Amino acid sequence: MKKILLFVFALIAFSRCSENDPEAIAELSPVVGKWRLTAYGAGDSLIFVSTVQSQVTIIRPDGIMVDEEGVQGCCPPTRYLFNGVEITPKPAAPVKSADCSLVLCAPCGEMTITTPMSDPDVMVIECDGRSMWYKREQ
Repeated sequence: MKKILLFVFALIAFSRCSENDPEAIAELSPVVGKWRLTAYGAGDSLIFVSTVQSQVTIIRPDGIMVDEEGVQGCCPPTRYLFNGVEITPKPAAPVKSADCSLVLCAPCGEMTITTPMSDPDVMVIECDGRSMWYKREQ
C-alpha cells in the first residue's frame, strides 16, 4: 500500500514540473538571446550608437522582450512579425514591468523583426517608420 501511495505521489509531483517549463515559441529560436543596440534610424538617416551607451534587449523563448535586469519596457507590443510570421508573446514566467505611470503609450502599429540572411547575428526591429539595429551578444 505504501508503495502505491509513494508511486502516486511521485507521479503527481513530476507531472506538476512540466507546468513551470517556459513555453518556447519555435519560430523565435533564431533570435532568442541577448542583443545590443548598435544603430537606429528614422526615415533615411542611420545613427550609430556607442557600445558604452547602447541598450541591451533580451528576447526570451516565450517572446517577451526585457532589459538586462529582466524588466519589460513601457508599451510592449502585443504581437509582432518575425520574418513574415505573426508572433503573439505569451509570458511563461512573471514579468517585471517598468514604472510607466507617466508614459503616454502610443503602441506600435506593426512591429517587424527581421534577420538578414547574410548575417544571422544582426537583427532589425522596425516600428512606425523607425528602425533599430541590434548585434547579438555572446
